[in-house]
Amino acid sequence: MKDGRTHLGLQGGARGGLAKRGDCERTRHARRPGGHRASGPESLVLTQANLVAAGSPAEVEEVVADKGYHDNRWLAECAAWDVRTYIPEHKQKVRRWVDKPVEYEVAFRANHRRARGRKGRRLNRWRSERCERTFAHVCETGGGRRTWWRGLVNVTKALVLKCAAFNLGLLLRKLFGLTKPRNAQGGAAALCGPAR
Repeated sequence: MKDGRTHLGLQGGARGGLAKRGDCERTRHARRPGGHRASGPESLVLTQANLVAAGSPAEVEEVVADKGYHDNRWLAECAAWDVRTYIPEHKQKVRRWVDKPVEYEVAFRANHRRARGRKGRRLNRWRSERCERTFAHVCETGGGRRTWWRGLVNVTKALVLKCAAFNLGLLLRKLFGLTKPRNAQGGAAALCGPAR
């Protein structure tokens, strides 16, 4: 602000910037806040780069996202990359395709068909269950909804640390049966045996 104070900023695009692996709840990468539509291609490229860096032979084959990510240009790019999309579109009375490339309409129609199909509905339910729960943990329970940091770099660092803490909690629960790092004392006592 003009007097030097800082507005509390919402991490608007941070919710959609968490890329998830298909078979688990852990976060693959977290990106800086920004618009949903602008972050879609970035999230896809970063997820594929993380898979390559991890030495995984897997490739991104499908993208499931909420309607905030629906963008005809990105749908056409995904179609060119042979990536199937299941992204519901915003409700709109009339769609005009007169001044747009043919690829946009083809990609839109294919995505529309897939998103409304049985598999698309199942994947979107799964996305709501898994991803939205993670967002609730990171943003609400973890206190990541608002930030007091200045600058995108600092906000990104805070978001990455919150996601790392969430992943650490998942790891502790999987390995030791602990739900939070705060419960480590009780878990350590249970691992070491009863006190004498």
